[in-house]
Amino acid sequence: MSRRPEPGRGAGRGTGRSVPLRSTHIRLRRRLLAAGALLVLSACLIAWRLMVVQVLEPDRFLAQGASQSIRTVPLQASRGAIVDRNGVDLALSLPLPSIVANPRLVEDPDLTARRLATVLETDVAVMSDRLGRDSAFAYLQRQVPPEVAERVTALGLDGVFVREEQARVRPGEASGLAVLGRTDVDGKGISGLELVYDGLLSGVDGEKVVESALDGSTIPGGEYSVEPATDGRTLMLTLDRSLQFEAERLLRLGVEAAGGQGGILMAMDPRTGEVLASATVVLDADGRAVTSGEHRGVTWTYEPGSIVKPLTFSAVLDAAVAAPATVREVPVRVEVHDTTFSDPPPRYSAEDLSVADVVRRSSNVGTILWAADLGAEALHATLMEFGLGRVSSLDFPGESAGSLRSLHQWSGTSLPTIAIGQGIATTPVQMLTAYATIANDGIRPAPTLVLGTREHGGVFTPSRPGRTTTVVPAAVAAEVTAMMEGVVLDGTGTRAAVPGYRVAGKTGTAWKARSEGGYGDENDRDYVASFAGFLPAEDPRLAVIVVVDEPDLRHYSGGRAAAPIFADFADFAVRRLRIPSESERAGLEVDRRVQAVTADHQRLIAEAAAAAEEAASAVPAGG
Repeated sequence: MSRRPEPGRGAGRGTGRSVPLRSTHIRLRRRLLAAGALLVLSACLIAWRLMVVQVLEPDRFLAQGASQSIRTVPLQASRGAIVDRNGVDLALSLPLPSIVANPRLVEDPDLTARRLATVLETDVAVMSDRLGRDSAFAYLQRQVPPEVAERVTALGLDGVFVREEQARVRPGEASGLAVLGRTDVDGKGISGLELVYDGLLSGVDGEKVVESALDGSTIPGGEYSVEPATDGRTLMLTLDRSLQFEAERLLRLGVEAAGGQGGILMAMDPRTGEVLASATVVLDADGRAVTSGEHRGVTWTYEPGSIVKPLTFSAVLDAAVAAPATVREVPVRVEVHDTTFSDPPPRYSAEDLSVADVVRRSSNVGTILWAADLGAEALHATLMEFGLGRVSSLDFPGESAGSLRSLHQWSGTSLPTIAIGQGIATTPVQMLTAYATIANDGIRPAPTLVLGTREHGGVFTPSRPGRTTTVVPAAVAAEVTAMMEGVVLDGTGTRAAVPGYRVAGKTGTAWKARSEGGYGDENDRDYVASFAGFLPAEDPRLAVIVVVDEPDLRHYSGGRAAAPIFADFADFAVRRLRIPSESERAGLEVDRRVQAVTADHQRLIAEAAAAAEEAASAVPAGG
């Protein structure tokens, strides 16, 4: 008999199997729904992103993509050269290697720093610091000699490279440095003419745009464009490199020989105002005279002393107060207001001296007497016309105007002191321009250092000429010139003579004002010695001023300290500039006369031949 299953047992087992199956299906369905929803959401996000990239903001993403594949490479403009009046280089830019690094590619900064420090002769700690930075670029040493760059390359250091840059070099080293000025390591002018004409010399940088692959290689047929750099212009100066070099050499020797603390020499063509040389020397720590980087010819002021006297007598002659031959009694001393003035060396009795004698012997008393007859207003006006008390037309950084006080500021002793060159402060270029005025028939030229500019195509653009001013008539200038010739012939400036040339000039010996005020007591004074003049006196082509700061007491006068430097430089300059001597000029004049006579003779012969031919043609045939 078969056993029936107990009620509920089979049903219970059947129900226990069906419930888990349904739960599995439900979970599976939920997972599928979640996955589907996720896929739909992802698709929506992708669709939205595509719409943003392609429709809403396409330009931004195109630019981002281009930034990763398109590189802009700067093209540096070459800085223009500075050349002298003959086209000889004074300063130019040349490629020089610099040592750079990508610190992120340097595996061992300390070891690399030690190896580089030996070659670059620098501190290991500094080199290690630069190599340890978290950057992709660092300068290690800029503008090194090519042989140093070759030694660095030979080391084969990871992350260290050689990069070529433009470096400013001066073939004459420090020659003319005070005028030329300096540039920084990036080639920007920071002083002198390099600063004044920085925009013109720098040019305009360009750029190159290229499309590159991930490895940095250029993609053929990719985007490419070039905006070429515009190189700077060449600046042509009025300086003559040979004259500049010789001026510095002779000035160094002369300052050391005079026991001075420094010196200045400037030379000018009086007809044009072109500065041919401008030298400044100072003493270094070892007591040697070296070329200075400061253009003291325009930045330094001093009391010029007796070289002002020809300017004073230009006013006296122009106002017809006296003539060169006018004689007056000149006492041993003269008292003005509360001060007594006398002559060096002292005279022991009154003398009758002409105006020419006063200039030749550099008499303080005689000059003061004539200046008093002239009057303060006329003296002040003439000195202003000569260019004293104002900056020149050089437009040089830091140029001083000097000090010529206005008339209402003059004291009771201003007239006598200013007439003899004390109580007034001038720059060497102001005094040089004043002497060039006398040499140029009384017409003050505009001092200039720049002849013009030249483009790379060779087109030369001259500088605009400065304004000239007539200060005194030509006849007055000629009379003052003749008196200054006497100074060199048998006066205080005989050491300034140049064989074969007539030289006109004047010595100056002035007390040097002290920073605390005054000049010190009689036994403890410093001096500034100077000589200014020009030649040939009959047709001036060269004007020169020499100033020696604080010469020793054996050479304190302008005749001893400055005049010999003038003579040595002028002797070189007349040969360099091919200025004919007096005998050569006489020979040229004879040649011109012979040529004129020969020309007249040939003309007469030609006229006689023509007349004979005409007469022959007028005779009938067979006559």
